[in-house]
Amino acid sequence: MVKMLELLKWQGYEKASLAVQKANYAVKMYESVGFKTVDENAEEYIMVCEL
Repeated sequence: MVKMLELLKWQGYEKASLAVQKANYAVKMYESVGFKTVDENAEEYIMVCEL
């Protein structure tokens, strides 16, 4: 995940976003690499990482 974010930054992207199911254990991993929840619905978190 970190390598992908580094590659996106190197290519000029300023942000990365994703949607993840609330019950997915990966939510904590995404938070640990810098993603923050910016919105949510009944089933998912919408997360953004500033690169």
